Amino acid sequence: MKCWKCSQEAYGICRFCGRAVCKEHATEMPFILSVYCPGGGSSRAIVVSGALYCGICKPLPSPVDMPELDERGDERGWEDDK
Repeated sequence: MKCWKCSQEAYGICRFCGRAVCKEHATEMPFILSVYCPGGGSSRAIVVSGALYCGICKPLPSPVDMPELDERGDERGWEDDK
């Protein structure tokens, strides 16, 4: 496998987009592994520091609303008990 930027031998794969990168172009960035909402508290995240990052892709700084999943979740019984 070759580096996306320079075509040298790849060192690893970007955790965010899947591009291959060599050691020279590999950087690190925190990766959110999981997010959960404890009852009555604020949302919490399990974060992995030092995840391989290509430096090309642009992970968004905040979550994206997906209302279409909320509607389908209600139909399938995914709604939280309140």
